[in-house]
Amino acid sequence: MPISLHAAVVPGWLQILGSCHHLIGKAEEHCSERGLDPAELIGARLIEDMLPLAYQLKSCRVHTQGAIEGVRRGTFSPDMTEPPSSFPALAARIDEAMNFLGSLDPAELDSLADKEMAFVIPNRVHRKFTVRDFLLGFSQPNFYFHATTTYAILRSRGVGIGKIDYLGAMPVKG
Repeated sequence: MPISLHAAVVPGWLQILGSCHHLIGKAEEHCSERGLDPAELIGARLIEDMLPLAYQLKSCRVHTQGAIEGVRRGTFSPDMTEPPSSFPALAARIDEAMNFLGSLDPAELDSLADKEMAFVIPNRVHRKFTVRDFLLGFSQPNFYFHATTTYAILRSRGVGIGKIDYLGAMPVKG
């Protein structure tokens, strides 16, 4: 039986967005317990030329909720706004994406699968996709990259998390 586009992307996004929300809580707790300024962790990077934790978490929303909004418009462009600068604001962005995806009608997304859309960076990049290829070949890999980078930044800064914290609430049977 073929899997629907909605089933291929939304449940996994919701699972890992839930774990990102959990990771934010663990990061906030880490700062509180150690008397650290949250800005240090929110601005932390794996390496100098990578973007900070706040950007990674913002991008998790961009490549889920933002991707679906782009699919509906027929065009997606990177969100160039500054990321939130506090743990509560970052958590709110993740919550917003989870609520948005939770209310998404599977039939709507599946009906858009073969529609054409474009990824655009004005005056630099214009790539055409089908919605299916955009979500599965661009947004979904980007989402997992940013979620994994979030986890890696926190681990590298000594936050007490493990693989199960990244995996979150797995869809187990029974």
